[in-house]
Amino acid sequence: MQNPFENWMKPEFVSNFTPASAIPGMANVKDIMESGRKSIQAYAEAQQVAMESMQTIIQRQTEILSQLVQDNSTIAQEIINEGTPEDKVARGAELIRSTYEKTVSGIQEVNDICSKSTKEACDIINRRVSACLEEVQCTAKENIKGKKAPSKKSA
Repeated sequence: MQNPFENWMKPEFVSNFTPASAIPGMANVKDIMESGRKSIQAYAEAQQVAMESMQTIIQRQTEILSQLVQDNSTIAQEIINEGTPEDKVARGAELIRSTYEKTVSGIQEVNDICSKSTKEACDIINRRVSACLEEVQCTAKENIKGKKAPSKKSA
């Protein structure tokens, strides 16, 4: 069986992919480099948004966990204190419900942070992809215009 990549580096194969033919109309290396720079910058911005979000999420989760430990300590102290068993059960149930609601609220807040940052990062990438496709479209139109030079009819 012949290797499909065997001809890949042969000079006659590689010569078909000069910069001018690889991206029609973008023979200018500066245009290609600028487009790549813009793409890398967009990815870096999206990564920055993701990292900042991750830091915020970790910080918020730490706060939630710390609050949960404090609440559990309060619940334990309330149950240990003097009182009738019925009072202890009622107070314990109330504290557990309150702690549960705080925890669920914190988790929803973390979810909102995740959703917001994901949307923001995706918007950055989507804007760059749209701009890149627009660059390709404009370049293709310019290339077509360059090829359709008006021809003069001889008399």
